[in-house]
Amino acid sequence: MNLFKLHSSLIKELHRLCAQFWWGGEPGKRRMHWCNWKKLCSHKANGGMGFRNLRSGQDTYIYHDRWLPRAGVFKVSSPRVLGKFDKVSSLITASGSWDSSLIRESFHEDEAEAILSLPLPRRTTSDTLLWHYDKSGHYTVRSGYWLANQCRSVPSSSTISLNSWWKRFWKLRVPSKIRVFIWKAFYNWIPSSINWANHGALDSLKVMCDSFIHFKLPAQCDLKEFLLSANDNLSVENLEFVCILLWRIWFRRNKWIHDRTWLNDESLVASPWQAPKVGFVKVNTNAAWCSNQKKFGLGSVIRDHTGKMLGSVATPVSSSVSVAVAESWALENGASLAQQMGFSAVILESDCLGVTKALNSRTLHDSDLSYVFYSIYEICNEFDMYKFSYTPRTSNQVAHSLARLALSLENDQTWPSGIPESLIPIVSADIQQVSPS
Repeated sequence: MNLFKLHSSLIKELHRLCAQFWWGGEPGKRRMHWCNWKKLCSHKANGGMGFRNLRSGQDTYIYHDRWLPRAGVFKVSSPRVLGKFDKVSSLITASGSWDSSLIRESFHEDEAEAILSLPLPRRTTSDTLLWHYDKSGHYTVRSGYWLANQCRSVPSSSTISLNSWWKRFWKLRVPSKIRVFIWKAFYNWIPSSINWANHGALDSLKVMCDSFIHFKLPAQCDLKEFLLSANDNLSVENLEFVCILLWRIWFRRNKWIHDRTWLNDESLVASPWQAPKVGFVKVNTNAAWCSNQKKFGLGSVIRDHTGKMLGSVATPVSSSVSVAVAESWALENGASLAQQMGFSAVILESDCLGVTKALNSRTLHDSDLSYVFYSIYEICNEFDMYKFSYTPRTSNQVAHSLARLALSLENDQTWPSGIPESLIPIVSADIQQVSPS
């Protein structure tokens, strides 16, 4: 099943045919149209006929339409305190932002947060029908199949715990090879000698001790329990670090067994920042989230091919949008800073793989990200050359630290040709191991 956006000329023709039918027009003859199409599309309670305008950006009703970004129940369930036929546009201020005080007064806390999590376009655009269960906003057989399976399954306490782990795990910003390794290790499917022996591939009497975990786990705790415990007790950043560390230990073990090459401890976590080519500047960006404050911090830093600092900015944002939207905002901030400083050849780098892939593919046009993407493209079109690239979190430490710093700020703070003093050690470590990309 495919969905296609109707061309504006086709929509106009459909509106014309509907109006002609309503007013009794005949081929070759034109009857008087006593009011315009907009009036016909007004709700009956407001004196119209309630016709559906196929492209009206003011056509979503607060209490009647399904517009809240919540799986399963998309309608508002809070007690009705606003007008029965009020539209979502009445919740938006003249400046184009959500009226947070009105929203918090009119809706339950969870629904208020869901509304405030919706990003608003900087320019007036029409409302769009989206499929909630796919990031692209389009229905796919894959997402429909997943939803059907979810509806059939009956969750138990154990599956809920595992679902919490898997939901968080697959969103970790680590390379795919690390995700696959942790997935295998979680089920004890890694090809260690012990596992080969358990499957009858080796003589159990000749199994060497090759446990790849060099730090002690709690007594009677296997790796699965360790990861579930880490999921319950660690922040996202620390859980990402644990996954990377486990993979690096396994990698070091394999290098020793197969190549007789021993990697030192620094190699477990070393992942230097990659400098851009001569003539380019690189803009590294990141977003950090503080759940207690319901606040995002955005960080952007610009460097040249020698690692020299050319500018940086930290921006606090009080919002509950998705991480992907916040990461997109960080890229938008970085692109804007580069534009203001007059650079013409720019590499925009983020540790959010999904966002960088979507920006490069230019296919994500009907989702919450689309409005931010259009703004990013608009800025980047001012450059002579630009590209979007992905980098692991370990290579994006300066931008990440700026984003964390932004959480403690009240307003934007910019450092032209510099960086906050507290981040100088991180910048110095990058410069010592600058590696051209």
